Amino acid sequence: MSPRSHRSLPYRPALDGLRAIAVSAVVVYHLNSSWLPGGWLGVDLFFVLSGFLITSLLVTEYQRWGSIYLPGFWFARARRLLPSLVLMLLAVLVVSRFWTIAARRAAVRDDAVSTLFYVANWRLLFSDDDYFANLSLPSPLRHTWSLGIEEQYYWVFPILLALLLTLTHAMRWTARRRLIAGVLLALAAASVWRMWALYVPGTDPSRVYYGTDTRAFELLIGSGAGLLFGAREFTARRPPRAERTVRAGLLPWTGAAGLAVLVVACCLVSQNDTIVFRGGLAVLCVLLVAPIAAAASPQPSMLQSALSWEPLRRLGLISYSLYLWHWPVIVFLTGRLTGNAVIDAVIEVAIAVALAYATWRWVEKPIRTQGFRGLLPRHPRPSMAIATLAIPAVVLGALMLPLGTTPSSAAVADPGTDSSTNVVVKGGHYVAPPGGASVVLAGNSMPYSLAVAYPNGAYPGLTVNTATSLGCDPYPGDQIYGNTPQPPTPACEQWHQRWTQAIVDLKPDLTVYMIPQTFTGDYIVDGKRLTWGTPAYDAFIDRTLTLVRKEALAAGSKRFAVLTLAYHRMPFATVSKGAQNTNNDSRVDHVDQVVQQWAESSGSPVLDLKALLCTGGFHTTIDRIPLYVDGLHFSKQSGAIVWSWLAPQISDIVQGRAPDATTRP
Repeated sequence: MSPRSHRSLPYRPALDGLRAIAVSAVVVYHLNSSWLPGGWLGVDLFFVLSGFLITSLLVTEYQRWGSIYLPGFWFARARRLLPSLVLMLLAVLVVSRFWTIAARRAAVRDDAVSTLFYVANWRLLFSDDDYFANLSLPSPLRHTWSLGIEEQYYWVFPILLALLLTLTHAMRWTARRRLIAGVLLALAAASVWRMWALYVPGTDPSRVYYGTDTRAFELLIGSGAGLLFGAREFTARRPPRAERTVRAGLLPWTGAAGLAVLVVACCLVSQNDTIVFRGGLAVLCVLLVAPIAAAASPQPSMLQSALSWEPLRRLGLISYSLYLWHWPVIVFLTGRLTGNAVIDAVIEVAIAVALAYATWRWVEKPIRTQGFRGLLPRHPRPSMAIATLAIPAVVLGALMLPLGTTPSSAAVADPGTDSSTNVVVKGGHYVAPPGGASVVLAGNSMPYSLAVAYPNGAYPGLTVNTATSLGCDPYPGDQIYGNTPQPPTPACEQWHQRWTQAIVDLKPDLTVYMIPQTFTGDYIVDGKRLTWGTPAYDAFIDRTLTLVRKEALAAGSKRFAVLTLAYHRMPFATVSKGAQNTNNDSRVDHVDQVVQQWAESSGSPVLDLKALLCTGGFHTTIDRIPLYVDGLHFSKQSGAIVWSWLAPQISDIVQGRAPDATTRP
């Protein structure tokens, strides 16, 4: 270690008030996004605040010692962040072993490892095959993406700052600060431009939302502010007299205005708003510098007093632990409580706060004040052993997670609705079509999950592509859950207008449209509500299939077929009307009956997936492996088994023959 000890910045209770506001916004958003549509902006406040504080800390150290001791900084960060994170990861791994369906455990394992090494944000970006599982069974570790971005910044930024300070050592301090701040703000501008360039309005913003390169500007803006005046705020006991009047009158008011903008944005902004990723976040982050500076100032103000309100301050003290715990609690308890959204939210928040306080009281605080020995002050050697073994324990637990037994049906469906029987698939004899064949699977995330499970090379001559969009359907209409209409997102509306583009480009031999689970619920079409099961609704299904078939053939597909809807068991049916409808086997039977009648009248081949998978009812496994990763979507393993049945039938259709029914079990 360095001969000099690492020193923290002077304590400012108002900064804990800001942390409390940020974490509260995020928690409310995660409980129910309709309650606070822009609550996710609380993460942006965290980012700017982190950049401000870290830079102030590093600059203060440089001013005192003439250098920055990087190993000491990194060790201090690890001591501050890792213990609570490791504890949360161990808890998630244990609970997942008993309370997560077997097919999801491998994903949780990978999430845990990526979280431990602070690359969770990139895993979210590069694991597209797992995205559809998140639609109904989100990962209990999805929220750790922001920790990944921060830690990646903590690794790179101190090196950059030390290098810039070295290169400018001959300059006067004021000029150095301004020059380096200018460099940081230029890098921030490049990051803003990167977000602007990569974001496509109306599409999924995940790339710009999770990318370190597209979110770095938030930390850089905080760092620029920290370099310009952050260190001064923490080192000056009292501002120069010339500044007092200005500070007392201007800074608190600008800080309050910045917070007001954040509150309004949290209430009104949606991640579907183009302006958010086209400069809006950058403007917000610049405005957030004002309340951060006001909270850090040695000059007392009414804003500081408000942010230092004791309940707010105490919540801010446990904000890191609360952020760690709240999302796993929500994920594991959703659908398992009373079914009342408000009551469930109160219970989940109470549990998360209790876990956060316990973590802060018995893990964070002792380690921060006494090091790892603070965990077991009378037994230093066991405490060091615990600290040493904690990270390997997470890795080992993650590796062992997928090996557990299948959890109870409660993990995937309501009690009494799940059959534990296994379906055995008899694969057909595949004969490669002369000259090969191309097929496009069309629809929402369900055919996408089947397409990504296609075993490349297993069926010579058969090429599989998709015309899919996650959560979208290629026809107009607003879904209804209970009595609440759910209009298509801008991304879905855009895809609806161009869903046939893949068919235009590929001119496939066959387009297979997979009947969506959304046909089990009510719709609003042309301003009129269509109630499921009525003749008008059946006519809507008929018209929709006719439209999809017409558009596919007009786009260049040589043939068109439908894949029937099978039985499913989506989780959280006690609180989700959509899941209740999807899990209703009688509704599925009726939809497939309407589809069969339409197919006969239109002369379209039918690939009867329900007959393959649902003889005797719903089955949890196929050839002894979990059928669905989340009650709705195929895994790569189960999807590959389905292809042993599907590929021969596609070959038959392409060659002008009827699908071979003998390939059913």
